[in-house]
Amino acid sequence: MNDIPIARVLEGLGITNPADQQAAREVLVQAGVISSRPNRANIALNKVGQARDTLWNAFLLHCGSGGCRQKATAARSPLLVERSYCRLCGGSNDRAALNDLAEQMGAARIGRILVVGGTETKYREILETSPPGIEWRFVDGQTARHERYYRTNRNWAQVIVLWSSTPLGHKVSSHFDGKGDSRTVTVSRRGITALANGVICHLRAGQRS
Repeated sequence: MNDIPIARVLEGLGITNPADQQAAREVLVQAGVISSRPNRANIALNKVGQARDTLWNAFLLHCGSGGCRQKATAARSPLLVERSYCRLCGGSNDRAALNDLAEQMGAARIGRILVVGGTETKYREILETSPPGIEWRFVDGQTARHERYYRTNRNWAQVIVLWSSTPLGHKVSSHFDGKGDSRTVTVSRRGITALANGVICHLRAGQRS
């Protein structure tokens, strides 16, 4: 068999709503990928890749939640899809929050964040999930270092996050808090989403002041 259902191709992109499927079909017809015959149900296998590329270029596929909905509203030709297929967050709250953080930092024309506290596992997750535009450094919150090490990292950072709900001892945090540094924000909740949102709120408050 050399054909597969068009509906299956659309579902493979997360397009499941009948109205959105119809909008997608119309784009495929206009692009000449499928015929305009109303009862056309299948597409040739050798055109599936072309169909996917056409829809990806024609629409911003988004999940409709939170910041994704706001960005999609401002974008050209948004189309609602299942959350795991969202081009903005990929179905991940952490990814969505980090994308929002990158956007906020870009608006503030800064890009370097120093996180004090946390764990190696969270550091890896942040680096794997973070979009381009943010440079990260991490300071182990339980291992004391020479002041020169902390001073170098303070001088590098444009934002300093004290992740107080994670392993973070006073012998480390004392090198960063209580210094009246406007770059410093304390995040009192665990999780990457909480960290990103804490920094976003900090940056927005700075813009208003």
